[in-house]
Amino acid sequence: MFTLKLNEPRILNGCISVISDFITEANFAVDKDGIKLVAMDPANISMVILNLLPSVFAEYNVETNSEITVNLDKLKQALKRVKPTDSLALTLDKNKLKITVYGKSVKRFYIPLLEREAKERKIPSFDFMATAEVDSTEFRDYIDDASTVADAIRFEADKNIFVISGGDVGSKVTVELTKGNDALLSIAAANAVSSIYSADYLKKMARAATLAETVTVQFAKDYPLKLDFRSLNKLQMAFVLAPRIENK
Repeated sequence: MFTLKLNEPRILNGCISVISDFITEANFAVDKDGIKLVAMDPANISMVILNLLPSVFAEYNVETNSEITVNLDKLKQALKRVKPTDSLALTLDKNKLKITVYGKSVKRFYIPLLEREAKERKIPSFDFMATAEVDSTEFRDYIDDASTVADAIRFEADKNIFVISGGDVGSKVTVELTKGNDALLSIAAANAVSSIYSADYLKKMARAATLAETVTVQFAKDYPLKLDFRSLNKLQMAFVLAPRIENK
């Protein structure tokens, strides 16, 4: 059982809005350390990771650890009815998630709980060759820029440079960030490395920029990409994306 009260509903609303682009049902673990989610999209191309910290909430009371599975569309529709000035509380009511909204009136939404997926998802370990920390708002702009001309986006990194590009010799967009640039907070790459990923998936993932100040980009050649969006003392939303392998 738990009682979670939130004075900033936009944070939860934003998280659910982004996650629902990848999965239709979500199994959330609720414990003293926060609300957690690890899920794969149906195509097994991407993984979604969420950790919503207790410090986000005005009240965070977890009596016993819980796992709840809900339809994200139903949850998203309920959260859309919450105004920015409202506060809300999340509790369990038998086999339902109860959302109580406090504004000029008191509204209650009940979301049926579903049977959880039998397979437990675990976050894999990776051996990345490049890591870049970027201002999240700028990163989203760069992904939007590159996706105007291509359905795949290339990430390149070297010791002092991080490049995001899309397209070919006909139509091409290149965004170059060098060490010391205000948008590039840090860069680490032992050697030059390059890899390609789906623009469509990247655009969906980059929507998490509205929830976090920075994103850490980690990749290697023909290797999964990890995007780790973080907002200090509030949340972590991360994604893992399979690479697009170039035809030789």
